[in-house]
Amino acid sequence: MHLELEDDIVDWRKPITKLEESRARIDELDELIASLINERLTLCQEIGEAKKRMNKPVLDDKREKEVLSRVAAVATDPVIAAQLVAIYTTMLAGSRGLQEKLSETTSPKAQAGANANSESKEESNQTEVDSSQDSSEHAIAQTRNPQRYFPTVTIIGLGLIGGTVARLIRKHSPKTNITAVDSPEVLQKALVEGLIDCAETKAANAAERSSLILLAAPPKKNIEILESIAPKLSRRQLVVDVTSTKKGICSVAEALDLNGADFIGGHPLFGSQKSGLEASSTVATNEAVFCLTPTTKSSQMSVKRFSRWLEGLGLKPVEATPASHDKVLARTSHLVQLIAVALGASIADQNVTEHELKLHGPAFKQLARLMESPPEMWLDLFNQNKEELQTAIQDLVKQLELASHALDSADFEKLVKMFETARSTSKSST
Repeated sequence: MHLELEDDIVDWRKPITKLEESRARIDELDELIASLINERLTLCQEIGEAKKRMNKPVLDDKREKEVLSRVAAVATDPVIAAQLVAIYTTMLAGSRGLQEKLSETTSPKAQAGANANSESKEESNQTEVDSSQDSSEHAIAQTRNPQRYFPTVTIIGLGLIGGTVARLIRKHSPKTNITAVDSPEVLQKALVEGLIDCAETKAANAAERSSLILLAAPPKKNIEILESIAPKLSRRQLVVDVTSTKKGICSVAEALDLNGADFIGGHPLFGSQKSGLEASSTVATNEAVFCLTPTTKSSQMSVKRFSRWLEGLGLKPVEATPASHDKVLARTSHLVQLIAVALGASIADQNVTEHELKLHGPAFKQLARLMESPPEMWLDLFNQNKEELQTAIQDLVKQLELASHALDSADFEKLVKMFETARSTSKSST
């Protein structure tokens, strides 16, 4: 089902054209190519230094012919092959120039002349730096423009996280074309609000026409959606999920045939005890961490592009393996939620009255917020990460038993050590 509202209700945006998408892709490739050329020339300098020590000539005609032959073989068209050879011929000449400079022996007289001119050169260089600063800052701003990386985005699941990401895109990249997949009721609200451009109730239809697909449905559902859209994917597309467990869905992605598309596991470390699109308007996201768990289906370019995209949205990308993510999150998120629930159930067992519950400090208030979390999502997460969560529970029980024994024996020094260790953990987390 495709939903549309009348033009006088929604501020329609023109769809991104193929030309604009191609130019955005070229911009990305230019940046990558320049980075690789810089790395290549740096290596050529190192080779030049080695040749100088070994007293070998700079020019290696046989080696250069091999390079040009290999480059030409990469091309898919004879005309392109000729262009590549011409480009590499120029680059090889530049490499020789770097090596020839290194092979020159600097005489004392030349060195004295260089020292005499250093002050004037320094002044000239500073002028060049100042004049290029504005253009450099402009280039950085362009690099952080999210639309440059993903001009079309599909968000499958417009709940708390999906809605929050949509709001970030609207704020930082208003020209990005956003398609959402959800129920007709949710999509209708998002269209009226102007949060999205297009609405779909079928994930496969939306996934085909987007450069970035975000899986923001419940954990188990995300795996099902990934399996269903896999045949519709193609090269140059990127799929990222936002589930707070990573091993399960990353393993599925690695086993699937994604038709050349890339997949990166993701987990935005922001949220709320509430759920739904409405709750997304109150989520604090300023410089929040967004964890990336690359897989065998994650190219280096895709990880870099997505990281830059996140930075453009005001988020901080942090990489981890799926296994390490699940091990840490079992303790810093899943166990914390379970502690809040267990504490609430324990207090209820003691028949504490509503009047008595007013006697609490700020720490309990924070845990009380977690006690209000909907169980459906958490039960799914607990099940997907149950091995790590069980280990985390056992480790916590051991620490509580140590605290209990310390109280029985009045061993307050042991309790002090626990406080110091906890303080160290707290400082490491900031």
